[in-house]
Amino acid sequence: MTRVLGTRRLVLDAPRRSDIQTIFALCQDAEIRRWIPIASPFALSDAEFFIDAYVPHGVVSGDYTTWAVRERRHPHLIGVIELRRDVAPGSASFGCWMGSAHRGRGYAREALLAVVDHAFSHEGLALTQLRWQGIRGNVASARLARSMGFRLETNAATPFPFRGEERESWVAARTADEGSDPKPGWPEEYLNAVATV
Repeated sequence: MTRVLGTRRLVLDAPRRSDIQTIFALCQDAEIRRWIPIASPFALSDAEFFIDAYVPHGVVSGDYTTWAVRERRHPHLIGVIELRRDVAPGSASFGCWMGSAHRGRGYAREALLAVVDHAFSHEGLALTQLRWQGIRGNVASARLARSMGFRLETNAATPFPFRGEERESWVAARTADEGSDPKPGWPEEYLNAVATV
């Protein structure tokens, strides 16, 4: 079962079949396909596979958890968060996307902080570390990671598999005993650069 999480404005729960058309529509956004390793072009059958096969596999295997992000005042899906366990014990990596109409409202940070709390809580997953990895140039994602207290792990480019090829990426991490205050060490390239590629 997917643990339902809540914030002041949002509810995070399991994606469901009634979300298929919404996921299909939101994933037509070029910005999502630019940075997130989903099918491109993204067909209705891809949304159906996501709901009917991908999400349940995460629940059964325990390898990852997928949450739908919803506003409390509306039940419609506005974004998706995935938390995937790493090979290293006690560690997991997260990824997310938000529909274009709901960006710029702080929803991604609010939802992810709820996931971070659940991941580190002894009543939740009791993890010791969370990791973020974003494709080089994804400035919005880098700013988001920094705003949640993630430390840049290295300035060296790290390969990231993306639709059959390897892309350069940025990596950051946060441990369970660290707070969400922004950490120093993020170069201007990560925070103010114009996204390319």
